[in-house]
Amino acid sequence: MEDVFVSAVGAFGGAMGFAFLLNLPRRTILPTSLTGMLGFLIYVVLYRYAGRGLLASYFFATVVVTVICEMLAKLLHLPSTVFLLTSLVPLVPGYNFYCAMLALVKDNGARAAACGLEAIQIVAAIAVGAAVTSVCFRVLARRSFAKTRRFR
Repeated sequence: MEDVFVSAVGAFGGAMGFAFLLNLPRRTILPTSLTGMLGFLIYVVLYRYAGRGLLASYFFATVVVTVICEMLAKLLHLPSTVFLLTSLVPLVPGYNFYCAMLALVKDNGARAAACGLEAIQIVAAIAVGAAVTSVCFRVLARRSFAKTRRFR
């Protein structure tokens, strides 16, 4: 359990570092960092402790992060991309890409293909989770806007 805590602090720091790197407004740094940490913790809990598959864990963690980012965007009157970019950083499969490159350097094509394919699948799960959730939020927002406009 201690390694999960250390990883969560690392996820928080990574998201915060990207927030500073992208020069986000100061009021967004803490919420994006906490959202990134929460997304990473959801991934870890689903994958390690709930026994879910790797891609499903990444997908559902991304969905939760995207929902929180969309709500923060509405609350703070900023584009959701501001929150989404930094909050998804802890979920990026950097280790898988590293393993693929290391296997290529060591001339192990089969291992490189396996690690690279897994990394690409994870990136696709993250992209689909973020896209589907954002589109659902846009549709719901447009529908609620149309209802309120009709009754004025």
